[in-house]
Amino acid sequence: MFDPAAIQAAPPPPRGPRPLALLAQVWFRPARTLRAVAGGPGWLWIIPLLLAVALTLARVFVAAPLLAQEQRAQMQAMQEANMANIPAEYRESLPPEATQLPEPSAALTVGLPLIGGLGGIFLGWLLRAGLLHVGCLALGGRQSFGVLYRVSAWASLPLILRDAVQATYMALAHERVKAPGLSGLLATTSASQGVAGSMGVVSSAGVVSGTASQPVSALSIVLGRVDLYTLWYLALLGLACVAASKLPRGKAALVVAGYALLSVLTGFGGLLTRGLTGGF
Repeated sequence: MFDPAAIQAAPPPPRGPRPLALLAQVWFRPARTLRAVAGGPGWLWIIPLLLAVALTLARVFVAAPLLAQEQRAQMQAMQEANMANIPAEYRESLPPEATQLPEPSAALTVGLPLIGGLGGIFLGWLLRAGLLHVGCLALGGRQSFGVLYRVSAWASLPLILRDAVQATYMALAHERVKAPGLSGLLATTSASQGVAGSMGVVSSAGVVSGTASQPVSALSIVLGRVDLYTLWYLALLGLACVAASKLPRGKAALVVAGYALLSVLTGFGGLLTRGLTGGF
């Protein structure tokens, strides 16, 4: 029979996870928070995605004028080096247009960084979830792709925080982050070896007057991907695999270690096309 008293005495249905509470708790209780995300509604992945897109846009647009300024300084240094090789009588006869520097292309200062950043979010997050999904299944995990995508997106919050810190630094200091991660160690070593200042003076754009600029090394690109935010992110990624697949922490650590190794190795794609050539 219909019993109104029994209905009133029944406990209320459990409340779903609150996004703001999850954003606050993930920094202090990450394992518990990621378990709540894994068992929560499917739309929770949208929250870190929107944060990542917003911070990527902020970082790109804050860095764009600084990058343009560096490119102007590099072009100015190259022009001065070229003019020094021209006899004085020819320099005086050059038209004014020959000494005017072109404006840096917005495609290089905004377009390419924006495409790279957003592509890393929309495509990179899918690829990451796919690799983690395969790795967890290989070690006995039983999870869906959607759950693993969701929790791995939340594990990316330290990287999103890094974008926020870097964007704030560039906005306040009016300079780009020159040596991210542990690559600053190599920059310090290069600076100590730069007692070869008798050969030229290093400009603010990183161009040595009278000498060619040093290309980026393979080690500096790899070390540039390692910092406290990355280590924090990898730790959360391990907890995300545990929350989604119910794997033991040891097996989850193996999955994350394999993913980290692949991430470092794929960094050499950018090295071959950009780093060693000294390009953008």
